[in-house]
Amino acid sequence: MRLRIGTAAAAVVVLSVLMLFSWAAVAADGFQEGYELGKQEGKQDTPFINTVWGLIGNVFAFGVAAFSTPPDPSAVRLQQLEGKSSDYKTGYLEGYSQSRQQMRLLYVGGGMMVPALIGLIVISVLIFMP
Repeated sequence: MRLRIGTAAAAVVVLSVLMLFSWAAVAADGFQEGYELGKQEGKQDTPFINTVWGLIGNVFAFGVAAFSTPPDPSAVRLQQLEGKSSDYKTGYLEGYSQSRQQMRLLYVGGGMMVPALIGLIVISVLIFMP
């Protein structure tokens, strides 16, 4: 009888530990799923007008984009998160802000490069034209 009680107690402990780890895995999946969706929607929501700001503002616009935080998701995007777990929401907001910041820097940097390339072409034409 003693062996059965000890075996049952060990089985309960092992099952409890397995349940604990399975809940942690489910929470991680929720975070990762939200993070991926946030990255995708953050890229979609970044306006291409940032390229124009890069053209006009050049280095100053890049500095503003680099040191400022990207805007939060719109109310429509936040409404989609209703009823989702807190891990999912946290992952979504983190992924959204990271990808939106990356796209802002890419657009502003691309706009910043256009005048530089035009300047290089003009200078090279002036130098190598007889």
